[in-house]
Amino acid sequence: MHREASLSALYLQPVLHNPLGMSLTPGRREELVALADKLDLIVIEDAVYGFLSDNPPLAALAPERCVVIDSLSKRVAPGLGLGFISAPAALRERLISSVRSGGWTASGYALEAGQRLMADGTADVIEMRSAKMPRNVSASLPLVSRALACRLTAGPTISGSPFRSAGGLRAFVAAAARQGIGLTPSSAFAVGHGHAPNAVRLALASPSPEQLRKALPRLAKLLGSSAEDFDVTE
Repeated sequence: MHREASLSALYLQPVLHNPLGMSLTPGRREELVALADKLDLIVIEDAVYGFLSDNPPLAALAPERCVVIDSLSKRVAPGLGLGFISAPAALRERLISSVRSGGWTASGYALEAGQRLMADGTADVIEMRSAKMPRNVSASLPLVSRALACRLTAGPTISGSPFRSAGGLRAFVAAAARQGIGLTPSSAFAVGHGHAPNAVRLALASPSPEQLRKALPRLAKLLGSSAEDFDVTE
């Protein structure tokens, strides 16, 4: 791809990639940094979920090559739309010009609130508490939803890996619909005619505990079923 398109930068989300929910292993991080160095590529590291990982950021491995973008909306509060960039000194003027020309600016409230929360230590406290939540479920789940999801599916069913069904994605989505559970197939998120994995991602917002107790075990059971079982699922 680099040979064909002559890339100048590589965008990565090393912790809880959206939409797959996967995180890069330490070994893979080192490989990617080494490759970027070999090809002379800038690495744009999306670190919005970085606080949920104990692994050092890519920027720690290659500070002169990584541009880190982050936000307070994930680690502090969803309504706090304040993002920031940390970049090598050699790239800062170019990035400042790009941000200014694009018309991007933080609202006065978000900027003031974010600065105060970081200055008085509140942001650090919230981040530490968030980092203690279960990590084998997508970070988009509220705490109660995460805990129930882990317990009701016996842990491994919902993980940092994509859901995979022996009966095929279409059969799985149809079988879930017959169980009263609406799922969106991965093809809806594929760009153009790109490859859509045979997988389903759960990103729960704020369902009630009772809804989770009913729906999650049904999904777990369906994941262990075959195509023949799907055909007769009521």
